[in-house]
Amino acid sequence: MEQWSNPPVETILPSQGAKILITGKERRFNKSLQELLVLHGYEVYIALTEQEAVFYLGQCHFDLIMLNFKMIETGGQQLVKQIKSKAKTSKLIMLSNDAVFDKAVWALRQGVDDLFKVPYAPDELLFSIHKLLSREASKQESQRSQSHLMNSELLHRFMVDNSPDVIYLLNQYGQFTFFNKQVRSLLGFGRKELLGEHYTTLIHPEDLEKSRYVFSERRTGKRAAKNVELRLRQKNRRSALFSSTQLDVNVEFNAIGVYKRFEDSKQNVFLGTYGVVRDISKRKAREKQSYHQMYHDALTNLPNRSLFQDRLRLALCQSRRNQQTLAVMFLDIDGFKGINDSFGHAWGDILLQAFSVRLKSCLREGDTLARISGDEFSILIPQVTSSKDTEKIGKKIIDEFKIPFRLEHHEITIGVSIGIALSLEDSDSDEDLVQKADWAMYHVKQSGKNSFAHYTKSIRWPGYKQNLNSENNKSSLKK
Repeated sequence: MEQWSNPPVETILPSQGAKILITGKERRFNKSLQELLVLHGYEVYIALTEQEAVFYLGQCHFDLIMLNFKMIETGGQQLVKQIKSKAKTSKLIMLSNDAVFDKAVWALRQGVDDLFKVPYAPDELLFSIHKLLSREASKQESQRSQSHLMNSELLHRFMVDNSPDVIYLLNQYGQFTFFNKQVRSLLGFGRKELLGEHYTTLIHPEDLEKSRYVFSERRTGKRAAKNVELRLRQKNRRSALFSSTQLDVNVEFNAIGVYKRFEDSKQNVFLGTYGVVRDISKRKAREKQSYHQMYHDALTNLPNRSLFQDRLRLALCQSRRNQQTLAVMFLDIDGFKGINDSFGHAWGDILLQAFSVRLKSCLREGDTLARISGDEFSILIPQVTSSKDTEKIGKKIIDEFKIPFRLEHHEITIGVSIGIALSLEDSDSDEDLVQKADWAMYHVKQSGKNSFAHYTKSIRWPGYKQNLNSENNKSSLKK
């Protein structure tokens, strides 16, 4: 594809007297465009309506007509036909506020000579006008057939430059030879900064192996790379190019190998890779948010029961492999129902949030604190050497909540009942561990509350012999 370069200003000035008609309903836009063109030696007229445009076309010949697509959308579709009938030798440039493929196709079918998306680049627009009005412009080019226009460089350039995705080309050595302008908005790099660079300079280090057969794809057809997710490095404007402190962006790749058969070769020769990169950062953020909401408690932002069970199962697998012990703690706030009844559920929620923050401060970074339901919490503590480790944590938690909470003008002191179960000693099953820690917690409830206890074989669920395992029995004991 031809690489577009804009000539210096002095070389794009046309002969004096070239007349241009601007048609469109946006007064300020038309005025600024008129000033630009007059500055470069053109005689410019403005038509705000279809009737004004027809009037001007009847008065004199225009070398170039610039038509805003909005005028066509609001009932002026016949205007293009009138322009082509009354000004057969005039060049026509279409201006559009968006880059819609259907609009481009329609415009080309009407015989439009060039397309520009608004806002436009002044130097590119001036260069196009110069090219269209130049005495050396080929008559053959002005009479190209519709089929040739549809496959022309004009349509290709319009589609590539206005694509919302990043489009790139690699040579056979994996070096960039082309980028469309969207690369700057996605990655922060200008096209010139990346041309000649190897594609690996943009890949997140952890995705390098995955990218080897995607970014520089050699396959074609159904086997070519489709919808492959990778992470690319964005330019860090505060540091050097390609620094290790760059940000990452999640993208989706589609790539295909480009081949050509030369006359003196019986086989296709690999030229490089054509690829399309789509930004999926917003989609990944939504997925991350959905995952967080699915596995975290909305009130405290702690992991919920499901996430706790997943982490516990994983930790048990690791503890078996390393022959290490882990601990599960089951906690319940003493007398929380009375606090809710006295202060209301709104203040109860505030207390739960404050309780969660304090409780988390008592734990290590690798421990998992989860809210199971209501005022019940669970803690996963990996790599425990003995029951003395959990005793220290239990005492630390009990001491922490001797300090009262302050709700408006009231000070509230709460107690915590804690049950503890250890893997290897008490059970090797995730569900069994949680259940035994739960039993130990209820044993503390029966024994005076605001303390902790390890599970022992003598501890059974209250009412165990009578099979009283309903939630109603639990609730009555907690009170």
